[in-house]
Amino acid sequence: MTRPSEEVIKHAIAQTGGFRPAARLLREQGYDISESGIRGMKKRWDDSDFELVEEPKRSIDIEALVNRRINQFAQKREKFEREKIIPVRVKRDGPIGIGFFGDMHLDDDGTDLAQVLEHVDLFDGRNEGLYAANVGDVFNNWAGRLARLYSEQSTSADEALALVEHVLQKIDWLYYTDGNHDLWGQGGDILKHILANNALVHKSNKVRLQLQLPNGRDVKIYSVHGFRGKSMWSETFGAAKTAQLDGEHHDIYVAGHIHTSGYAHGMRPSSSQIWHALQVASYKKIDRYAEELNLDAKDLYNCPVALIDPYATSEMNFIRFEFDPHEAAERLRWMQARWRQGLTSH
Repeated sequence: MTRPSEEVIKHAIAQTGGFRPAARLLREQGYDISESGIRGMKKRWDDSDFELVEEPKRSIDIEALVNRRINQFAQKREKFEREKIIPVRVKRDGPIGIGFFGDMHLDDDGTDLAQVLEHVDLFDGRNEGLYAANVGDVFNNWAGRLARLYSEQSTSADEALALVEHVLQKIDWLYYTDGNHDLWGQGGDILKHILANNALVHKSNKVRLQLQLPNGRDVKIYSVHGFRGKSMWSETFGAAKTAQLDGEHHDIYVAGHIHTSGYAHGMRPSSSQIWHALQVASYKKIDRYAEELNLDAKDLYNCPVALIDPYATSEMNFIRFEFDPHEAAERLRWMQARWRQGLTSH
């Protein structure tokens, strides 16, 4: 049972003409009130120089509310379904390359910033047909209890944002996938602003793309910050497991997050299609956390490149990986020159 409001009590007294019948009426209506309680409240009202002005009850248009919610869900579902696999039309004909940047952590003292900038330069448009993707964690972005770690790095939060903007805006990204560090605090909103005009697709945690090549072939990419599942025997366990269980049959499965590198591939017997599972290491080479856990370094490469030849007649030559982006740029130029001569891989 609830206590009646001042307005309800006054209405009951006016309606019944007395304290006792008012108390009886209110108890019949389910309120917890007695005659003495009403008398005491009435006395306090009469003796006080103040009276609480209650806000008028706001009426809710239930029909408008229901319609609004239905429309909101319809829009949300339409966006969800549309982004399950995002179609991207590739305008350039011939061989192309896609480099997958690992966790940059640009503001960390243990990051090889010179190598980051060296690799970024390869993808700034000077190499035709060479495009870039990013699996997230571009900065430390310490938040909450981890904000104390700013005292252990020489780069301030403001300087970190300046670095992030400087590096990310050097490239027109095919896609950027937010990592866990990116999403702490206001990081996600900051990156949304920085990447607004130079990332074709920017999503949190997971991106699935269907690259539609000019000659009619497709390349499906399933990229996340980190796949679920780990094994002491394989750095690519999460990506390879997803590749073999994924009913969508993507071509490339790629992730970062755990700062290790690894590559695996396999064939789907029903279609003879080859899948590629890729774990990309970080540019953060010296990591106090890894040292504390006594983890061995497994960072062979941090920007592997998928070289795609749309006109290859075999699955083996349709997608191949170069793990040094410099070598990838060289091989891509050779592939493109050969294609212009009317030649291609078998």
